[in-house]
Amino acid sequence: MFFILSKVLVFLIKPLNWVIALMLYSLFSKKQKRKRQSLIWAITLTLFFSNQLIFNEVIRLWEPKTIRMDQIEESYDIGILLGGYSSSNIIPSEDRHNFNEAGNRFFNAFELYKSGKVKKLLLTGGSGRIMNNEWNEADEMAIFFKKIGIPREDFIIESESRNTHENAVFTAKLLSRKYPNSRCLLITSASHMPRSIGFFSKQKVDFTPFCVNYLSEKRRLSPEYWLLPNRLGFYKWEILIKEWVGYLVYWVRGYV
Repeated sequence: MFFILSKVLVFLIKPLNWVIALMLYSLFSKKQKRKRQSLIWAITLTLFFSNQLIFNEVIRLWEPKTIRMDQIEESYDIGILLGGYSSSNIIPSEDRHNFNEAGNRFFNAFELYKSGKVKKLLLTGGSGRIMNNEWNEADEMAIFFKKIGIPREDFIIESESRNTHENAVFTAKLLSRKYPNSRCLLITSASHMPRSIGFFSKQKVDFTPFCVNYLSEKRRLSPEYWLLPNRLGFYKWEILIKEWVGYLVYWVRGYV
């Protein structure tokens, strides 16, 4: 039940849905004052959530600065790669593996492996869907790894988890059972790292965080950076608000 409720919550916290709701209220409300106020709020939120400068300053405070690849002097035994970087909806898919906007999670993890910074990769994450959940990311990645020539002994599959909390729980059990005392590198998006650190620390996994897929950017003086609306603004804020709410909810439940 909690898993289903969490998916419903994700829909409710989307900033774009707030703007649409305000616009619909403005359209159908019979009171002129409320129609005007709703429209003003819709425009204000649109300008706020599409402003690159505001988002960049906020995300820079949230995303942690972790160890860099060039600072890794001794190889880690296992790189724990959290799922969420693949897409099962893109076509064609029969002859290839399709990555989504978080694809740098995989590409940077693969770079770590190929450069000898990690000896093995642990792929954790099955299906996070409520419906049509037969597609499994970790299992699909195992097929992809074989295609690109990664030896089977160099990657580990955990394909049962549906969210980050389960990633941590099931990975901790797998490590304690088969790979005790391993030095681990935790690999995930920078915006997702604070919540991930909380979950994996709670499960007493010994790891070093390694952030990838940063949303924060260099500060710029160009007018389009601080003045013009950005079409990706709503999407980026959705990711960040999801992390905030997710951290709060799981903190209340005692998972972090």
